[in-house]
Parts: sequence; C-alpha cells; structure tokens
Amino acid sequence: MVKGISLLLVAVAPLFAWLQGGVTGLGWGVAAVAALGWLSASRRQRLSDRSAAAGRALSNSAPTKEQQQLDRWLRLLDAAPVALVEVQRGGVLWANATARQWLALDPQRHAGRPVLWFLPYPSWWEEVRKSRDGMTGAWQRDGEPIVWRLRWLGQSSGSDDDGVLWIEDWTERQRVEAMRRDFVANVSHELRTPLTVLIGALETLSERDFPLDPQLRSDLIAQCERQGQQMLRLVRDLLQLAELEGGAPPAKGWVTVVELIDEACEVGAALAPEGLTVTAELPESLASAELYADATEIASALHNLVSNAVRYTPPPGEITIGATERDGRLVLFVADTGIGIAEEHIPRLTERFYRVDRARSRASGGTGLGLAIVRHIADRHEALLSITSALGKGSRFALEFREGTWRQRAGARGR
Repeated sequence: MVKGISLLLVAVAPLFAWLQGGVTGLGWGVAAVAALGWLSASRRQRLSDRSAAAGRALSNSAPTKEQQQLDRWLRLLDAAPVALVEVQRGGVLWANATARQWLALDPQRHAGRPVLWFLPYPSWWEEVRKSRDGMTGAWQRDGEPIVWRLRWLGQSSGSDDDGVLWIEDWTERQRVEAMRRDFVANVSHELRTPLTVLIGALETLSERDFPLDPQLRSDLIAQCERQGQQMLRLVRDLLQLAELEGGAPPAKGWVTVVELIDEACEVGAALAPEGLTVTAELPESLASAELYADATEIASALHNLVSNAVRYTPPPGEITIGATERDGRLVLFVADTGIGIAEEHIPRLTERFYRVDRARSRASGGTGLGLAIVRHIADRHEALLSITSALGKGSRFALEFREGTWRQRAGARGR
C-alpha cells in the first residue's frame, strides 16, 4: 500500500496540471506510468482484499476510499488527449479512450493480445522500445497523412515488456512546422529580389570612375525607390498578418455599409488607370444597413480586394464594389471583368505568397499576402470568403456575414 500511495503522489502534479491546461507530451507519459503503476498495485491489493473478505457480499459493501481514488484516476486517464496503453508481457492490459479510438482497440476483447498487432506498422513496437527518446512514425489513414510520436515508458520492475505505450498525434504540429519553414523560405525569396536590384542600383550610383548620364541616374534612383516601396509593403503586410493571427480580438462596432462601399470606391478610383471604370452597387433596401464589425479591418479587406481587381483588370474594364442580401446574410463584394483565374488555382488563392502569375504580381506591386489577410479578417468576423472566377471573363470576391451581425439603422428590418 505504501508503494501505491507514493506512486499516487508522483501522479498528482502532472495530472492536475493537465486539468488546468498545462501538460502535454512527456508530462502525460510520466503521469501515466505513475498512475498505471498505482492502478496495478491497487489491483493486487484488491485481489488480496477479496481473499481476506471471502464470503462477504460485494453488493452490500461500500466502496473504499482507495477504490474511489482508483475510479477517479481511471476517469482522468481515460480522458487524456494522448493514447495510453498499459502493456503487460507485450500484451494489451488497459487502454484509454483515445487509444481505443486511434488503434481500434477493445481492451476486453483484445486483452492479452500483442500490442504490435494494433500499430500501423508492427516494426514500430521494437523500434519504440529500443529508443530512449521515442520515435516519430508517419502513415496514412484514408489517404490522409498521419504523424504520431511514440514513447515506451517501461516499469523499473517486472518484464521488459511491462509498461505504458504513449502516443501523441503530431500531424498538426508537423503541418505547422512545414508551414513555418515554407513561410521563412518565401519571405527570404520575396526580399531577395528587391534587395538584389536595390544593391545593384546603389553600386552603380556609387561608381566614380565614369560620369553617369542624368537620365540613367534618375532611372536608377526611381528603381531604388520602387524596390524600397515593395519591401515596405511586404513588411507592412507581414506585420498586419502577425497582428491578425495573434493580436487582440477585433474592435467591433456598428459601421454603415454605405461608408464601407464609398471608401472602397475611392480607393479603386485612385488606383485605377485611365479606361478602367469603378462603380458602386447598393440596393435601396441596404441604404441604411449597418454591420457589426471592426471598421478598420473590413476596410482593409475591401482595400486588398479592390487592389487585386485593379491589378488584374486591364482597361477598358469595369470593377463593381457593392453589397447585397442573400438568405438573411449581408454580402460585400468586389467584382471585375478582368483576366479571370483558372479553377485549379482558386482553392489556394488565400495561401501566403501564392500567386497565379508571379511576374505580373511583382511588377504591379503585389506582395502575395493580400488574400491571406482578407481570409484572416473574414475568420475573425465569422464571415465566409467566397471566390468565383472564369478565365477571360473576370472574378468575384465576396464576404458573407451571417444573420445577426448586421441590421437596418432605421429599424425597418432588424437583423
């Protein structure tokens, strides 16, 4: 019993930390070994108690304090966010809910069966037991890649095949890590081009061995300015993305739809070259509509959509900025008669640095982050970003706000 109590004390700290959201990974493994060790001791103790109390009806006996503690720890371990399998002599003895789901395990039906039977690859069993730091294994489920982190937490006494197999799903972690690597590579690439041009122009300007033609000097200075502005836009968009992803919640308030449309039209008119028409489209029924949103963020989203429309709509062409109501939802949209987008590119348009035409985007001052910013703003407002396009006919980008996030200012039709 002393051994059981000591193991219980070891388990208490990480388990209660988990309840407060503070333990993942190895902390759970330590907790599992301690708690399952205590559970094993409790099982032995209960068998001894049954022998000593032979003839007493169990149905008439009140649960002991230790049995209550045992049930409590079992519930805690069963709810753990990692897979835990207690193994005895290489066979399944107990498994929590996560392990039962991930490994298709039924501890009662599969009791004593080799645990390696239930792993995606049986060879993982030997590999994880030989590794001091655990192992990472990748496999596929229904065509989707899955990454698991496995550790073997053996008991100090008993068979080498006695212990706890601990499995954590690292799929999302690996995906995020891959995104981080891609992001760093993309940022480096995006900065390298303007920096190379900028440094080359400055080196030419600094040459004293021969005089520069005034026109060439002006062109080089203008080139430096363009590349500097491009880097400034990139840094600004990166900072905005960082703020949207990890900053404070949007500062929402009631903003009139007319103001949002008018401001977006002003931006479009300022950016549009000669021959490109920018018009507003707002039905009378929405003339007094208000949206509960962060005005700065929504204006930024519309600004990015309008900038893209100007960039990919050669004159003569038309850009329409407006609002409509559909099935109780308020829809803000930017439509153009531009070059359009091939269907296969549409699902990836909101990825960072994804460009259909890289050369055209850079030449027109695009950073490849505009639609990623729009998507984040939509997510922060529980709105849907929809994209429809056809090559040679144009594109339509729309932000759809659910019912309850907008209203009529005059109260004619409350939302």
